[in-house]
Amino acid sequence: MSESPGHVQGSLAALYESLQTSVLQLFTDPTQLSPGQAVLVAASALFVGAVVWTCCGGQRWTKVKLRAEFTPGMVYLHTLPAVKAIPCLTPFGIKLETYLRMADIPYEPMYGRSIGPKGKVPWIEYNGEAMGDSGLIMEFLNREKGVDLNRSLSDADKAVGRAFTKMVEENTYWGMAWNRWIDNFDNLHDLFEVSKTVMFFLRPFKGRLQQTMWAHGIGRHSKVDLEGIIEKDLRAISTFLGTKPYLMGDEPTEVDAAVFGQLSELLWTLPGSYLHRIVTVDCPNLQAYCSRIKDRYWPDWDQLTKNAKKTKEDMSLYSEIFSM
Repeated sequence: MSESPGHVQGSLAALYESLQTSVLQLFTDPTQLSPGQAVLVAASALFVGAVVWTCCGGQRWTKVKLRAEFTPGMVYLHTLPAVKAIPCLTPFGIKLETYLRMADIPYEPMYGRSIGPKGKVPWIEYNGEAMGDSGLIMEFLNREKGVDLNRSLSDADKAVGRAFTKMVEENTYWGMAWNRWIDNFDNLHDLFEVSKTVMFFLRPFKGRLQQTMWAHGIGRHSKVDLEGIIEKDLRAISTFLGTKPYLMGDEPTEVDAAVFGQLSELLWTLPGSYLHRIVTVDCPNLQAYCSRIKDRYWPDWDQLTKNAKKTKEDMSLYSEIFSM
């Protein structure tokens, strides 16, 4: 009797997890593996990873790992660990954590456990349930906690805030992604604070990003056209911000969490790029804006980045996310 597709996928997944553990040992404690074992493990992991991807149709088979015990009403935030440049390498993680701080919602950060129910980070656990997507999480917590950072805004202002949020997350974001993963892939080991060996295993993500951006449509532009599009986005934010402390006025609203999430990655993780030049030289009010939010809501920023240190769990999470 032939095995069912689900059984085959489960077996391959288990094999891949076993090999991934060995590969992780290769990165973090190579003295436990002989040279022959190291080569065999690396080659096997690549082969099985390709087979799993093909058999599973590119879909995630990893189930969300929930806490056995939890404090009712506590938000457990699953996100990427800090590096020396920034507390989180995904703008959506910065966005969600900034929102939690703005709304004064108690939370506990969780690093290196697993990716979320939608195959991404950040995600949260709340009262024994898992939830993904930073925007939907914010909407849920607004209802659950009675929070409304937009309470002072008119309906028209809320519409403007949503438009800017969607612009930076569905358009501007891809400029950062391209600059980080395509233009500067060979330097990413410095940003991620991992060895070049680890980056070798993340190289397939570079090709998948290009495919994703092509399907999105923004990846069909020339590099010159793409950079021009993103520059117009950033200048639009700068023009609208003007001399105001926050986008919508004197106090921050939800859109500031989203925009800060994106701009912070440009400002603190892409030195020397055209994006960094725009937010510091061409549009200095964007740099001042980011510093203002950082100083107000991230008093522990320097402590988090100074103490950044990768663990085996962190490496596993990176591998899981970027092998999707």
